[in-house]
Amino acid sequence: MSTGSRNKSPGGRRQQRGIPDWGCLLLLVGCVTTTGHHGPGHYARTSDTATAGCLRNPACYTTTPGEEAIIPWLSNAASAARSAPALAMLLAEADIKLVEKTLTECAQAANEKVNQEDETLKGQEPDRAECRKVVRREGNMDVTRAMELGAKKHDKALDCAREALKALAEYVRVEPTYQKDLTTGVWRWIDPKQVKEWLQLGLTAQLWGALVPDIVIHAAGNPNKVQRVYDFKFPCPPTNKPQWGYYAPNQPHYPNTQGKMYEALGGEKGPAFSTPGGIHR
Repeated sequence: MSTGSRNKSPGGRRQQRGIPDWGCLLLLVGCVTTTGHHGPGHYARTSDTATAGCLRNPACYTTTPGEEAIIPWLSNAASAARSAPALAMLLAEADIKLVEKTLTECAQAANEKVNQEDETLKGQEPDRAECRKVVRREGNMDVTRAMELGAKKHDKALDCAREALKALAEYVRVEPTYQKDLTTGVWRWIDPKQVKEWLQLGLTAQLWGALVPDIVIHAAGNPNKVQRVYDFKFPCPPTNKPQWGYYAPNQPHYPNTQGKMYEALGGEKGPAFSTPGGIHR
């Protein structure tokens, strides 16, 4: 149950970090308001997500006083991008590792926050029996606790990453939309303004088969030159290994997995999971 249940223990970091203040983000970026990202999430759940019930809940977090900010290097990286040929710039491996560290921190904070707020868990990790409990029915599918908890954690991790990586907007996209060019067979990034317009006009058919990974690292200013692809996953129970979900028979990429489809976007390495326990491929 690892696809819909996104829930892995952050290990011993809870006592070290404490529970973060979700009213604002990093000391580096200060307090902010998240807006304008719920639209793509709705069609992403039908065209790209193998697990249903992916609710979007706003959240962010901050570091603890005395602890190093997660991404103090972002302003330097952004300055370097502006002073170099933009489309030729790729993030160095060391900087990619720091982005991955940020994603792990976001996953850990999301995991802890949801567990703390849950009336049953009260800060503890769910066990296998808890993960399998059915909480409601949606269409023809049972929604389990694993799926419910995973969706909430996924939302918080996404919003955390959206704010934490703001300074690297030239290199990093959160929930970018890619659609296949039927003429060339090449997957191309779709501007969020175009996506929003299609959704407002009810032209959801334009987004049929679109891929919407959680995080994409790409060449500066060029989201079509993909370096790395990541999806947040919270296995439930946390001892489970994260796995790519399969598309259902009524979905456009059946019988492939999300991971298999993300490979079509390109990149130096295959798509990876970002979990509270780290990055996994």
